[in-house]
Amino acid sequence: MLLLTLWRIWHIRNEVLHHKPAPPMEASRRYLVSYLDSLVGLKIDLSSDPSKGKSLVTYDRPLKNPHVRIVESTPVKWCPPMAGWVKLNTDGSFAVNGTAGAGMVLRDDKGNVIYSACRELFSCREILEAELCACMEGLSFAIQRSDLPIIIEMDSIIAVKLIQAMDIDRSIYSSLVKEIRHLMSLRDSCITHINRTQNKVSDSLAKFARQEGRTMTWVGSGPSVSLELAEADCMDIEI
Repeated sequence: MLLLTLWRIWHIRNEVLHHKPAPPMEASRRYLVSYLDSLVGLKIDLSSDPSKGKSLVTYDRPLKNPHVRIVESTPVKWCPPMAGWVKLNTDGSFAVNGTAGAGMVLRDDKGNVIYSACRELFSCREILEAELCACMEGLSFAIQRSDLPIIIEMDSIIAVKLIQAMDIDRSIYSSLVKEIRHLMSLRDSCITHINRTQNKVSDSLAKFARQEGRTMTWVGSGPSVSLELAEADCMDIEI
């Protein structure tokens, strides 16, 4: 954990040196916790799919070391942004038959949906492209719908690392990454990796777009399933 903390401090230092605002302390805390969960998940859960950038953290699987105490994990829930900020959650959905979708939802510090949207993606190569497309479009909408600083959350650690990287991106998705970075520069913003359990609303929107072949935008609303998930996210929020 110490090494992760030092790495995060170095990243924030680089952000400040490049005249970008330092992300909120709470965002850094959640990022480190989520990143640590991902590392633990990749070590414990052999069924995880690293090519997708997502993994399920489970603590109920027997370990080789008999002296390790097994602890059941509690699913991590979505957290609202701090007052004066908005939070954008995005997700991509991709199937082996080539169908793909993007989902995005913007919420305020009370958990209210500012907008939600989904888009069917055509000619999508893989899940990573779907994730980046969702982030780019979601951020573009967010800038139009709110004047507040934006916290961006994704459950694809590969996508987040591509966007956060300081070096020049030379991947096939360099144009997408460049556009996302440009959009982030237009507003005080930060991006962080989260668990899949914290990203249920945008996940439902991405799947809706892929399965139903729909492209839609809702202002202050969304599909019934997504709204139910958003309401569940707010059950423990103190307003």
